[in-house]
Amino acid sequence: MGGYEPIAKRIFTDIHAQRLLLEYDDARSGSFEPLREVPEDKIIVLGLVSTKTGRQETREELTARIREASSFFPLDRLALSPQCGFSSSVIGNQISVEDQKHKLRVLVKTAEAVWA
Repeated sequence: MGGYEPIAKRIFTDIHAQRLLLEYDDARSGSFEPLREVPEDKIIVLGLVSTKTGRQETREELTARIREASSFFPLDRLALSPQCGFSSSVIGNQISVEDQKHKLRVLVKTAEAVWA
């Protein structure tokens, strides 16, 4: 697995979807540079908040990542979300309910700070 670079041009331009939900919660996801290939009629939802670990992202960290992504894709067509559900397998993820709540609160506060 790797970043979106090898598939960006073909997938982002040919897919019939209004929103592309992309996982960007770790280094494996690569850079935001492939976002340049996304057509003007699409919205990118950045999955910046990990649901795999209890690591607590900060509003400052998420804001910086959104700003970085906006250098490749317009800010008004970006959105923010967790990278996946909090139970992305049958056995679930090893993350506490309190950590999940914290992540969702930081996500909302970040979105308010960036887009309000």
